[in-house]
Amino acid sequence: MDLELTDEQTMLGEALTTLLEREWLPAETAHTATPQQRARLWSALEEFFDAELGAVELCLAARLLGAHLAATPFVGSAALRYIGVPHQERVAIALPATPVEHAAEVDRFAVVGEGTVALVAAADATIEPAASLDIGTPLFTVTADGGELHEVEVARLTAIGALLAAAESVGAAERMLSDARDYAAERRQFGRTIGSYQALRHLLADMYVRSASAWSTVLYAAAALDDELPDAQRTAAITKAYVARAAREVAHGALQVFGGIAFTEEHQAHRFLRRIIVREQQFGDAAHHERELGRALAVSAMERA
Repeated sequence: MDLELTDEQTMLGEALTTLLEREWLPAETAHTATPQQRARLWSALEEFFDAELGAVELCLAARLLGAHLAATPFVGSAALRYIGVPHQERVAIALPATPVEHAAEVDRFAVVGEGTVALVAAADATIEPAASLDIGTPLFTVTADGGELHEVEVARLTAIGALLAAAESVGAAERMLSDARDYAAERRQFGRTIGSYQALRHLLADMYVRSASAWSTVLYAAAALDDELPDAQRTAAITKAYVARAAREVAHGALQVFGGIAFTEEHQAHRFLRRIIVREQQFGDAAHHERELGRALAVSAMERA
């Protein structure tokens, strides 16, 4: 397994960055995006992803979307396409007891239950708004009234979905780290930049380690899925659990560097934190995956005994 990005993957990231800079608002004002602006971005992304992409490429995209606070139903749509569900113009996904993202702006919904995924057309569903911590991920409850179209296994869908959610969290955390580092190099207190104080330098170093290790973990798990390694799904679960905690720690560290300004409407730091928390809860949070891994290891140990 080669974890070095290929030239094609590097160019994919550069092209997507250019697209986001052209079609999307800066992160500072992303929360003001209208439904029309979100739809325009999603249409551009759909054209961008016409080619078949692997888990690594999709995670690269999710990471950039997180860094730009992009508001799209990418995670669910990309997860469905990866496992082979026929491409639909617009698709959103919901796991049990989880609201659907951007449901008012998509044409079809994937509702999970009893080990299968049912693709349901908007005309065959009841859609109601639900509370969302992140304004960039508007949530809705969707009740399917009929029109089941396709069924797939939930386990593989959860694995790729968890990785994409983790990758977006990494992108948001990396942006918070970058902003915190720049702020620490500019903000002066007692005649010195605050970044020159040892306590903050150690904090920023810890944040960097968490961020870099989280992305490396996502890359390895994505490559394992693409290579169809025997433990790929378990690796994805471990990755989701690790990134869920690591990304939040990076975000909390950034808030300490920024101080009180990070909690105000004028600063975008709390919006990145909100995105991280939303993605943390999707496709299983850290506690869920840790419990499932613990049970699996206990069963395996009993079988060997």
